[in-house]
Amino acid sequence: MKNKTIYIIFLSLFSLLGVISYLLIQKNIVEDNLNLLFFCFFLILIIGVSHGALDHLRGKKILEPIFKKSWYILFYPGYISLSLIVIVCWILFPALTLLMFLLIASYHFGEEDLSFFYKGNGFIFNISSFLKGLLIITLAFHYSFDSTSIFFEYLLVPQESYENIIQFKSLFFSINLFLIIIGLIYLLREQIDKLVLILLEILFIILSFIYLPLILAFSLYFCFLHSSKHIIGLSRELDSENIINGLKLFSIKAIPLTLLTAVIALITVYYLDESLSRNIVQTIFIGLASLTLPHILLEILDRKK
Repeated sequence: MKNKTIYIIFLSLFSLLGVISYLLIQKNIVEDNLNLLFFCFFLILIIGVSHGALDHLRGKKILEPIFKKSWYILFYPGYISLSLIVIVCWILFPALTLLMFLLIASYHFGEEDLSFFYKGNGFIFNISSFLKGLLIITLAFHYSFDSTSIFFEYLLVPQESYENIIQFKSLFFSINLFLIIIGLIYLLREQIDKLVLILLEILFIILSFIYLPLILAFSLYFCFLHSSKHIIGLSRELDSENIINGLKLFSIKAIPLTLLTAVIALITVYYLDESLSRNIVQTIFIGLASLTLPHILLEILDRKK
């Protein structure tokens, strides 16, 4: 099964879930409340977190040739330490740490999304990757500013830290969208079918941020349009001949760390504070930030190797 076919399946699933969610919300069957936060929380735990659940295998591949059977002595303490450093930095310098996370995550999201179709490099590719990931941030500010402000408050970042850019949020989104379209046209001018698919993805993402609650729009994107691409890549590494078997192998190997992360996340949600809504938002985003740094570092080292 080709990447394009698999991608169409995930894009269709993303669209279908978005439409169903919109109809349920419009009929007040599902409301934008604590239940929705819990749904998104478990969706990210099951699908989103699992796309990094094989990081220990990447660590083994990188470190074992150097440290032999003792590779895990360096890997696990190092991975956990990097995650804890992010959490400590967030507590001490929330605004700066959030900014760094958004910038790093923007490039990571966009680069991984584009690499699924286009194995490129160079200035235009890197800029387009960054802008593709940044679109999630500018969309959140442009269409869901009130919800974004509440989330930032939950994440210990006061509005004073970003109030100077509020008046430019629509301009930033417009420029971001225009530049990413120009960059994609330049990169994929000879691969029209892939260009159409990526532009269609961008359209669906925009529609989801317009018509769905912010946390749901982000969760659907993160799970079905970002994490899915990474999972497919890992599955092909596990079995390059049979993607279905590769997905089965991935699921089996991803279960232990996914379950461990889920247990830690659940404990954090119930014991962090009295406000469950605040706890869920903090666990999702600060937790993702703490896992993103070592995850991206492993990606970089693996590619260089």
